[in-house]
Amino acid sequence: MSGQPCFIADVMLGTLAKWLRILGFDTLYFKNIDDSELIKIAKQEQRILLTRDTRLVKSKKVAEHILVKANDTPGQLKEVLKSLPLAPHGSSTCPLPLPFTRCAKCNGGLKFVDKASVSGDVPEHVFLNFDSFLRCKNCGKVYWEGSHRKLIDGQIRKVLGEIDTHWKISEND
Repeated sequence: MSGQPCFIADVMLGTLAKWLRILGFDTLYFKNIDDSELIKIAKQEQRILLTRDTRLVKSKKVAEHILVKANDTPGQLKEVLKSLPLAPHGSSTCPLPLPFTRCAKCNGGLKFVDKASVSGDVPEHVFLNFDSFLRCKNCGKVYWEGSHRKLIDGQIRKVLGEIDTHWKISEND
């Protein structure tokens, strides 16, 4: 595998898909998709299939896949990340993506936008108290570094610390 891996998650792994997106991984997820379409997209786009369905993996002879066994999201994240030959930023082998560069909702890329452009798209108290905003290029969802960001950072650090990576969460690390 060269470059950053791309994933497609089956219908049982929506929360895992969201967290992989937060971590910066290109991860497709559809709430309603049949197995044949899931496999077709995985093959066409050279995506690693993430699934909990052992029958799917065995019966369809899926090439690249990760059979996720953990029931909890942190455990699932650890399984996926441990299965990848991840390397620190700047390395040529499977570099880590940059967290907070993908929309957790739709997988689109995020871009910084000026404060004035989000007026009316965020609650008034958010507009008044924050200056830095990101907007999804696909769905238009607006993100800002609110109190939830510290909780997310903490959860990410915990998972990554347990698998011994050299992940850089933010510029302040």
